[in-house]
Amino acid sequence: MTAPKSSSRTLEIPRRAATFAAAAFALMACFFGSAIAIPMMAVWKPALAMTTGDVAMTVVSYFGGCILTLLFFARLSNFFGRKPVVVAGLILGAAACWIFASAEGTAALDAGRFLQGLSCGFASSAAMSWVVDSAPPNRAWLGTALTAAGPNIGLSIGTFLSGIILDRGLLSPEALFDVTIVLFAAATLLAVYASETMRFGTDPIGQVLIPKIAVPPRLRLCFLLGAVVYIGTWGVGSFFQGFSAQFAEAIYGRASAFLASCTYLVLIVPNAASGLLGGRFDPIRGIPILLTLFLAAGLALFACVHWVSVPLFVVAVVLCGTGIGASCSLSLKLLLSDSTLRERAGLISALYLSAYVGSGLPNFVIGQWASDATMDEISLGFAAWIALTWAAGFALLRAIRAARAGEAAPDARPPSSR
Repeated sequence: MTAPKSSSRTLEIPRRAATFAAAAFALMACFFGSAIAIPMMAVWKPALAMTTGDVAMTVVSYFGGCILTLLFFARLSNFFGRKPVVVAGLILGAAACWIFASAEGTAALDAGRFLQGLSCGFASSAAMSWVVDSAPPNRAWLGTALTAAGPNIGLSIGTFLSGIILDRGLLSPEALFDVTIVLFAAATLLAVYASETMRFGTDPIGQVLIPKIAVPPRLRLCFLLGAVVYIGTWGVGSFFQGFSAQFAEAIYGRASAFLASCTYLVLIVPNAASGLLGGRFDPIRGIPILLTLFLAAGLALFACVHWVSVPLFVVAVVLCGTGIGASCSLSLKLLLSDSTLRERAGLISALYLSAYVGSGLPNFVIGQWASDATMDEISLGFAAWIALTWAAGFALLRAIRAARAGEAAPDARPPSSR
């Protein structure tokens, strides 16, 4: 039996529209800042003589920061409130940009990416919960959709703008990071003006600091499905995030900040768009279609690394991004459909914790044990990863359908058979 739903429409929030806009802007700003490192890798890699392992470890540092935040501080907003935790995430993002502006070695890059991970970890718990809390009463689905799509919207805009700016020399890398610090300051001011949606001290401070995967028993199957979808699809997305310059070199024959950003944008723009629109559809019907799309497009994508075909690569990446964004949005919608206000931050952070841990594994393996691997060898590994995601997702969908059928069966029997 499910718990009664508790959605944002039951909350009396002053300045609701401004709060929703501020929460969504803060969420996207954190990921906007992290996106600048993607095209910058085309600049840092030759300048700092970085190996494939060095590049992979910057991704691991980022995911390490996310994991640390989501493991220990995921429910911090249940004590302090959404607003202070979101502001802390924005400050950490600004600090990362300050480090990048004067980076002279891989250690500085790792440190900056780690701070960005902390920033995005707070965004993946407090900011996302704030977005769902303050969603418009007549469009509650928009809160869930923006929660799933917001990070990719920020990544898309950040990657595109920074790639253009760096390629055309409109700003130096140092000036680009300085401008981003100003963006974080603006987001902080908007967050301070917005209304709080979580009462101070709702949960005791000692309780919220204890690492806990907060998944109610009634939602475990839905959580496992969401974890599989996020881990499997983000594993591909996280690889693109760190290796877009290498993809550009393999497919187009040369690497630059602009080509690196374009390569990543081809994945992340349809990812963001489908994530935003996908929240309106039925998860049980939509997820199997989208996982099959992810399987076919993902296998075609990595095949293009060996059998170079620019048109096929672009189409495959667009379809892969579409499958990733919409499947993540629908799996999150399924998970949050029966959640209460107090469960929301824990559920979202638990899902994103699993996503960051799982999707960081491929980059960790590459960084530690396959730093000299070719793109062909890496592609074979990801083909197996994608196939495993598809199989596990379909198995969990069958289990969810069976569980729901079992719950409905007693009510469906005629009175004489009860």
